[in-house]
Amino acid sequence: MNKEKLKDDLKKVADISRDGVNGYEAAANNIEKDDVKTLFLRLAQQRKGFIAKLNDEALNLGFEISDSGTVKGFFHRTWLATKSTFSSDTLKKVVEEAKTGEKKALEIYTDVLADPQVPDYLKATLEEQKKLIKGSIQQLEGLKAE
Repeated sequence: MNKEKLKDDLKKVADISRDGVNGYEAAANNIEKDDVKTLFLRLAQQRKGFIAKLNDEALNLGFEISDSGTVKGFFHRTWLATKSTFSSDTLKKVVEEAKTGEKKALEIYTDVLADPQVPDYLKATLEEQKKLIKGSIQQLEGLKAE
């Protein structure tokens, strides 16, 4: 097992999860609808759980994954906050941005899961998180009709 490659893989997943936490929290702070705000805060908490699990797994493997996020995620969150401040159709725009972020997360999970260096027990964790992200997309799709 190449620990550096595995560390990089876990960092990518943790970073996109951090972007999710920050994005959902920013969205929740800019949305007036209580049910949507609650959903976004719940999804932020879920992503925090993902990160905690990934950090635990990394420590069990003998390394740490840094606490950052991606540069693209920073710009995405900034755009999301700005757009929601000035847009008349805020909910639709924020939901679309959230779906874009979740689809990017799915891409990263898929790439990491394709790495044969990832141990099976860790793949099971990543598959479960990926499944929850797919569920989040379905929930966001449901908001589009409102």
